[in-house]
Amino acid sequence: MRDAARHAVLLAIASAMLAAPGCNGVRKWFAPAEQVELSDGASIASESQLADPDARQGIEVRMLVVDDTDYDAPRALRPFVGALAESSVDESTREVWSSWGLRLIEVPIDQLDATLAKLRVVRPISNQWLGEFGAWRAIIRSGENGGTRVRVGESLRQIDAGRPRIIARSWSEPMLVDDGVRQVLRLDLGVQIEARGDNQFLLLPDQRERTLDDEGQVIDELLGSVMLRGDRALVIVGEEPGADWSRIPDPVVVIETPSEDEEEAGQAETTGQPVSRAIVEPRVPPVRSLGELMFVSPGSRMTRAGESRNVPKRVVVVLVPSLRGDALNESSGGTP
Repeated sequence: MRDAARHAVLLAIASAMLAAPGCNGVRKWFAPAEQVELSDGASIASESQLADPDARQGIEVRMLVVDDTDYDAPRALRPFVGALAESSVDESTREVWSSWGLRLIEVPIDQLDATLAKLRVVRPISNQWLGEFGAWRAIIRSGENGGTRVRVGESLRQIDAGRPRIIARSWSEPMLVDDGVRQVLRLDLGVQIEARGDNQFLLLPDQRERTLDDEGQVIDELLGSVMLRGDRALVIVGEEPGADWSRIPDPVVVIETPSEDEEEAGQAETTGQPVSRAIVEPRVPPVRSLGELMFVSPGSRMTRAGESRNVPKRVVVVLVPSLRGDALNESSGGTP
């Protein structure tokens, strides 16, 4: 009985520590935007490709961490949702990623820079040229978590402890289209929970080469392929599953903090309605999606003049394809 009571006390203390403000576990769960980073590893592109953009063929990844106070990213990307006649992403892939809280949006290349310019970045933009690569590799990593449940649609799933990361491989290949054969960039995407160093399986037989699964849990249903023609970028953002971008809240106005004299006067005569924090503060769900876990950091949306606040942040991942001579070619024997 005494041991049971002692165990209950220790469990209560541990729970309180995890819930305490400033605890590392809480920061890792609620502040992924501070820990997200592009993957390690150099590009396989030649010096001529790096020097001449027209000679490039492959994928460039950009990462923006933006102020999400006024939902700038959904607001800027909303016009492109379902707007393109022929999508590079099949509907089943889009729906599965959305159920995990990862929205895929195609943005025309000629509108990309103007769209991204509408976002208020809160740290330097990261760029990396990856080129073509046939082996799976991480392209972006979020903060580490201790293993938790995530929301998938209306259900819950358990993920392993580690760093969630987007993985990819990409190469060019011909694709038959209505007018002939066109060179496209195939992009295979997935999500993996990169295992902690002490959890990786290190006792591999000498004769066996390490596989992707040895590096951590791969979420099989998120493995998919996208065919990019070079005229559109693929943008990935995290969100709550089922988020409706047609109902984005209006931008938050700055709330003036009253002086002491104004407060005293206000006690004598009340004018207007009080501002409710429930109206402007983000709702922190008890269980978040994988996309929110990786790419969304809640904060305070109540903006008061002269006061600092924890700015809500959202990570925007942009995959930009480049193809040499990506014009339509006729089938064999035709003129390029």
